[in-house]
Amino acid sequence: MERGLRGVTPVRFNAAGWYRGELRREILRLKRHQDVSVLKAMTFALKQTLPTKAHLVPIPSWKAERRANPLPALICQSLGRTTRTLLKRCRPTVGQHHLSRHQRLVNMKSAFAIHPDQQSCCGSPTPIWIVDDILTSGATAKEALRTLQNSGFEVRGLICLGRTPVI
Repeated sequence: MERGLRGVTPVRFNAAGWYRGELRREILRLKRHQDVSVLKAMTFALKQTLPTKAHLVPIPSWKAERRANPLPALICQSLGRTTRTLLKRCRPTVGQHHLSRHQRLVNMKSAFAIHPDQQSCCGSPTPIWIVDDILTSGATAKEALRTLQNSGFEVRGLICLGRTPVI
């Protein structure tokens, strides 16, 4: 697997590698069969890019728990940093894998809010990193970033396993 990627478009991000080939197959396999040892290997280099005091915020799924994407929370666990459930979904959204960039942006508009249990800690001085499995158009990450920043959180960027190749 590749050593990792860093970028600033569409949001500042650190990724384990390009979402293609072997990495893509492993990410898809992890969604079905959560193998912590494989995940730890995939996130090893990412862990080195995070400040020790960084707090991680996994992207929440809107699907019922049994069908929800387990990877954002598992990535947080694998990275071994403080994890905070700051975000909640306000409404269901459609799966984005077949949507255009514009459709993805519209689909994610106002999809998140600050979790009611976390309202009292808004504006925490600790840097936040959003965590998701794949960065494609950036629509999900941008909306999560906007929601957190509008509540006073300092968001440093996104941590993800795969970044889709930019065409």
